[in-house]
Amino acid sequence: MSSSPNPGSGGSPTPVPNPQAQGGPAGGQPRGPPMGPPDPMDGAFPGGVPNKNVDLPITLMFMLLFIIGAYVHMTIYKKNAKGGHKFLLSLPIFQFCMVRIVTCLFRVVWSLVTTRGVVLMAQITENGGAVALFAVNIFFAQRLVRSIHPKWGWATGFGQLIFILVITIPVVVIFNVTTAIVSFLSAGNADRLEVTEDLLMLETSWITSLAIFPIIVVSASLSIPGPKPERFGSGSQRVKVALLYFASVLLITGQSIRMYSVFAKEPPGTTNFAYSKEVFYTTGFAFELVVVGLYALFRVDLRFHIPNGSSGPGDYSGNGKNGGYTVEEIERMIGSLDVPHQIMRERKGSEDMDMVFTIFFASKKDDETAAKVEDATLAKTPKRTTRRKTLLNAFKPREPPIPGDPNDYPDVAHMYQEGGGGEYAARQSGKLSTFSPFDNSKVSDARYQQYWRSYGKEKGTKAWEA
Repeated sequence: MSSSPNPGSGGSPTPVPNPQAQGGPAGGQPRGPPMGPPDPMDGAFPGGVPNKNVDLPITLMFMLLFIIGAYVHMTIYKKNAKGGHKFLLSLPIFQFCMVRIVTCLFRVVWSLVTTRGVVLMAQITENGGAVALFAVNIFFAQRLVRSIHPKWGWATGFGQLIFILVITIPVVVIFNVTTAIVSFLSAGNADRLEVTEDLLMLETSWITSLAIFPIIVVSASLSIPGPKPERFGSGSQRVKVALLYFASVLLITGQSIRMYSVFAKEPPGTTNFAYSKEVFYTTGFAFELVVVGLYALFRVDLRFHIPNGSSGPGDYSGNGKNGGYTVEEIERMIGSLDVPHQIMRERKGSEDMDMVFTIFFASKKDDETAAKVEDATLAKTPKRTTRRKTLLNAFKPREPPIPGDPNDYPDVAHMYQEGGGGEYAARQSGKLSTFSPFDNSKVSDARYQQYWRSYGKEKGTKAWEA
């Protein structure tokens, strides 16, 4: 029984907003063999054509998660920038999340209505978004190589290689966008479609090599013996390498599926498992979200941070230069020691340099100190002194010093009498200074100089009266 209305009834067929999303071509009739060159619009896409029942809620969920990821990484970047912590690699991660938000947005529209422009934008943002994370991993790999083998990592050739790889990323993205636009606008032109397909294969292969590069170069550095790695950032070197490896494997998996879809050239409606929705959402959006979340959770802005102005071996660990640290960098390095401390900062030091004073608190006592604390007894509480007693003591006459009291002044005059033949020394000057007010030419020991003026006053010696 046909679902189309009777031609004589004057009705019109019901429009189908997205015929491919309903499981077949418009009108419900199966397509015959394609006539003429294929149209990229009718090709097989990874994940198939999105529909309202399955793809719409899933895509909205991923879009919300990417919004959260963008917010988290932008918050980290702004907080670091406000505190003087320079880590620009948070921006590419934020930009990747924004591209994925646009991808999800176009897939939502694609699930509702199918137009050539919507499909084109969905494919462009899907294939070109992950390169931002590839660039971040390349910089992470560069820093690890410079830490493991400083001589090779800081070599001019290696630096130029990294620069070439990074600079090709925007070039390949622009080239990929241009090729995709030309391909979608070349329906019916077999020669042009063939050229664009070859270019897409070349571009996808190059992007895949960018995803693999960090694992290759870091593995090569670890396999070659060298000096002790320079410490940089926070955390251990093993965690940095493991984090980079895990993230690279996830991103390589998703990029491999995209490259396979370009090379396979499956017909529309294919049942190939690599084109299924499960594989698309798992290896694509899910794996990428895991990487974004791990980079925020493990604080790559702290783990892969390097000192500003690093330009040679020893700069990562601070052995290649003296100074060059801001107050914020010093506080972060102190904080990475995991020792209880309190930072006190002075305004200015010598030559208008900021000074940072830190008090470290011992969180564990040695055996000798612990034994003393256990054997110690509380001090006796002093007797209570009332206000009345304090006033009475203030009016009492001062008691004279007890002879032989160790706090009494030394008999300096008698000492000089013995050393000078029984005569008092002549007074040189009445000024307070470092030299003695007595003639010390006969006695070289001047340890009691600080007491002479007071002693002379109390004893009434001839030297003082003179």
